[in-house]
Amino acid sequence: MKALLLLSSGIDSPVAGYLMIRQGYSIFGIHFEHSGDKKNLAKVKKLAKKIGIKKLFLVNNLKNQEMIAEKCNRRYQCLICKRLMYRIGEAIAIREGIDVLITGENLAQVASQTLTNIQLLDKSVKIKVLRPLLGFDKTETMKIARAIGTYDISIEKSAECVFVPKFPVTKGKLAVVEEEESKLDISKIIKINLKDCIEIDF
Repeated sequence: MKALLLLSSGIDSPVAGYLMIRQGYSIFGIHFEHSGDKKNLAKVKKLAKKIGIKKLFLVNNLKNQEMIAEKCNRRYQCLICKRLMYRIGEAIAIREGIDVLITGENLAQVASQTLTNIQLLDKSVKIKVLRPLLGFDKTETMKIARAIGTYDISIEKSAECVFVPKFPVTKGKLAVVEEEESKLDISKIIKINLKDCIEIDF
């Protein structure tokens, strides 16, 4: 089975990818870069190599974030951004013959990962989404990260997302999310991101 891992420079997603590789999945990665920080991108590449990712897709997420911030309710920034990531990931998976998406999401650790919001994320795509860390707490994840050698890479200092709102919505409503997304040309955004996506083989 082939899987596409939504890979950030943080602690969780590399561990999620490692766990599914251990289950026999062939893992590809997709990273949404919005900081322009070369250190952050270098971290992601090191993490991808460390866990054995075969190919990494790099998406410039800065323009997407800017459009969301300009046109949509700022409280929904993270939720709309993540749903867009899912959609772009799904489009690449279809193109590449990949079966599922993998994320490092764990229940209720950040605003977009409440049970309500996770359900809204799932409603943005048809592809199956696997969340191997869903019931983990941070201590468990950090323990695995240290064991597999990704922890020290993940905690290297790099730029954080500047688009996170002060009061992100934690219990989004589908009708509101879809109304906010209607202010964007989602299909056009996905096409542009697919065309401009950079591929790195390891």
